[in-house]
Amino acid sequence: MIFAIGTPVNAHFRPWTYDWALKPDALMISAIDFLSSPRTYKKLKSKGIHDLLAWDGSIICDSGAFSALNRKSAVTIQLEDLYALYEEINKQDPNILKITLDFPDDRIIENYKKLYPLEIEPVVPFNKIELIDSISRITDDLDWLFIGRLVPLMRQGGDHISRLSLIFDVFREKLKERAFTHKVKLWALGVGAPSILPFIRSLVEGCDSSRWRVTGSNMILLPAGGERGVGNRTKWRGTHHRIDDQNERHLVIKILKDLDTLSGGFENIDHSLTYNQQPKLIKGSFEINLPSIGELITKIREHSDLVTVYELELLLRTSGNLRLIFNYWSALNFSSTD
Repeated sequence: MIFAIGTPVNAHFRPWTYDWALKPDALMISAIDFLSSPRTYKKLKSKGIHDLLAWDGSIICDSGAFSALNRKSAVTIQLEDLYALYEEINKQDPNILKITLDFPDDRIIENYKKLYPLEIEPVVPFNKIELIDSISRITDDLDWLFIGRLVPLMRQGGDHISRLSLIFDVFREKLKERAFTHKVKLWALGVGAPSILPFIRSLVEGCDSSRWRVTGSNMILLPAGGERGVGNRTKWRGTHHRIDDQNERHLVIKILKDLDTLSGGFENIDHSLTYNQQPKLIKGSFEINLPSIGELITKIREHSDLVTVYELELLLRTSGNLRLIFNYWSALNFSSTD
């Protein structure tokens, strides 16, 4: 299975550039980063997409429809602009997977037809499976089918694993019915957080997730587990029991020690983690007599069995870069629960 890490094109923090860090199978980017920023588009043309991302591996470029719909200010993606962007990307690297514009619903097939000369991949919302019939009339030589709108579906509660599994089975049956020339690979868009990836990896050939970055402002992810709040804006504000299970505590310490050792020290991840600096306080907190960052790091290195949940939280909420690399590490160690 291919697992892609989602990232903004202009992200300053890029864990895949560290020679000691794990690398994803691919990066997932959004066309909206180029279409909403002439400056970024200019960089693409002058530097090239691989140099722009500091990445020489595989890339998937989403149309940006999902991002446009979820932004606070209204953003409209014009098909003509997306076509021109995909033309530019094709000139630079024809192997980049490019995804059709899947909005609005009544124009998905029309958009696919117009973009088809650029060797793009179709997107079918999970509840619009009948669109496969129209796609089969345009081409019988399909490599990938991207399934969309799965993230809102997962948030409906209940046994989302069974729901997803049923959807993928139905899609495979439909594809078999339309008799494509070879087996079509399924990609589950946005469904790749550590908590679900161990299950998803056996159900589809590809998936992606930006959860590692989206949660980085105030959360940490646990491999094959959940999420824990450590920042100023977390809904668990006011409690020191955000990592209350001992197994999770040991896991967090293990990841931090791995990162410290492999990076040559936390300060190489974030220069703000200097020895005498004080941890960041939660807004409105009455905490006093806090240990220094150096004392926290020394305790993790030399006496990790004595490190408390509260001390882990102090360290993690001090550095956004540390939270991001922690989440990135968790995202790519989804099968590790040691």
